[in-house]
Amino acid sequence: MRSTLFDYEWQFLIQMTTRINYCETYPEICNTFLQQIRTLIPYGRGVVFQAGRASGRVLLTSPISTEYADDRSSHNFFIEGKYPHWDEFVMLPYSSVFRQSDIIQPGKWEKTRVYRDVWQPKGMFWGLFTALVHKDVPLVVLGIQREKSLNDFSDRDIYIMNTLKDPLERKFFSLFEDRRISSGDGGDRIFKTSAGFGLTKRETEIVSLICAGKGSDEMCQSLFITHATLSKHLSNIYSKTNVKNRTQLFALFL
Repeated sequence: MRSTLFDYEWQFLIQMTTRINYCETYPEICNTFLQQIRTLIPYGRGVVFQAGRASGRVLLTSPISTEYADDRSSHNFFIEGKYPHWDEFVMLPYSSVFRQSDIIQPGKWEKTRVYRDVWQPKGMFWGLFTALVHKDVPLVVLGIQREKSLNDFSDRDIYIMNTLKDPLERKFFSLFEDRRISSGDGGDRIFKTSAGFGLTKRETEIVSLICAGKGSDEMCQSLFITHATLSKHLSNIYSKTNVKNRTQLFALFL
C-alpha cells in the first residue's frame, strides 16, 4: 500500500511518537494516542483494550475510551460479545491494521447484533482497528469509529496506523514487560538493591532487562535509546556497583 503524507504530517507523527514514548502508564499511553491521532485521522469515538488469549479466544480487558467514564455498555459488548471475523486478525502472530469493512461487507455488518445493539445507537458505522501483537503475544487493540454519513477510513488512514503500529507495539510491550518484572519477587529485589547503590530509574530499568536475559539490541529497542546511550548507562551502573561486566552485575542482583 502506497500513500503520501505532507511534511507537517510526518513531523506530527514524530512528535506524537515522542509524546507516547514519554508516557509511563497504560491509561496515559491510551489517552495520549486517542487525543493525538484525531489530528491526523478524524473520528467520532475511540477505545483501547488490553488484549490476551483464553481458551483459544481473544480476551479484551481494561478499556480506555473517549466516552464518559460511566458509559461501559459498548465496552462490555467488546469484551463479552462476538465480533464477526475479529479473531482472524487479533489472533495473528504479528501486529495488523484493519477496517471493519475489510472483514465484513457493510450490508452484512448492518444486520449483525453488535452493530444494532452497540454501534447504531451511538451513531457509529465505520471502524479502523489496530491489533498490536509482539512475537505472537497479544498486547492491545486500538479502535476508532466514524458515523455512517462520513466516508470509510481511507488507505491513507491505514498507512498512518501502519506507520505507528511498530513504535506503539514496542512501547506497550516495554510497559507490560516492566510491569511483569516489577510485580515478581525478583523485581522487588532488583529495585531494593538498585536503591541501595543509588541507581537512577533508567539505570534500574536496564538492570531489570539484563536480569531478564535481554541483549543490547532488545534493550535499545525496548527503551528507545541508542547503543551509545546504553553503553554510557552501563558504564555508570558498573561504576556505582563496582562490577566489571554483565555477568557480575547479574550475580550481584540475583
